[in-house]
Amino acid sequence: MQCKNHPDVSAFDNCAGCAQPYCAFCLLVIAGKRYCSECVPAARKEHPIVEESRPCELADEALKCAITGVFFFGFVVGVVAIYKAIKAREIIAYNPHLTGSGKAIAAIVIGVFAIVVWVLAFILKITHPWSA
Repeated sequence: MQCKNHPDVSAFDNCAGCAQPYCAFCLLVIAGKRYCSECVPAARKEHPIVEESRPCELADEALKCAITGVFFFGFVVGVVAIYKAIKAREIIAYNPHLTGSGKAIAAIVIGVFAIVVWVLAFILKITHPWSA
């Protein structure tokens, strides 16, 4: 069975409202049941809930990794930080209840900075071996 919205993806479950097959990305859990985007408004009226925002752990990890990269092996750790930050931004864009977009952006900026500093230091070390 294929997802109604994504024909190239296998269905994860059926919507509790319309019973159509959808992939995991198309379903939202409300009161323990999965609903498609068309059935979500009716489900929220039936089950009003207040969801609190929570921080995206991947954005926190990316920022810690980026800061670490400034001091230790930035050419490697910086790349990891940038990768994690991009993934965190994708997750945050998909889930409006997650916060941390600013941390992810900061991780990207600091990760790029760390890579540039370490690469320049490496080039300086090679071209001027007597200066260190």
